[in-house]
Amino acid sequence: MQKVLAKHGAQKISAYVTHGIFPNRSWQRFSHDKGGSPENGMTYFWITDSCPQTVKEVKDKKPFEVLSLAAPIAAALQI
Repeated sequence: MQKVLAKHGAQKISAYVTHGIFPNRSWQRFSHDKGGSPENGMTYFWITDSCPQTVKEVKDKKPFEVLSLAAPIAAALQI
């Protein structure tokens, strides 16, 4: 998919997943573009902290960034 998007002019490629589950360490397939061509990887891959095992596996690994659900849930519950 990255190569197709880059071929059609994408300057950066990013993704967002609300509940990232990556069986068999499949998160490793999403490499970081290292500031270069989008053909080489993703700029960002945002996930939420809804799956603690995934957060543990991808923490501090580019292109992943973990977004906390605590504040939005607390606001919705008016805590």
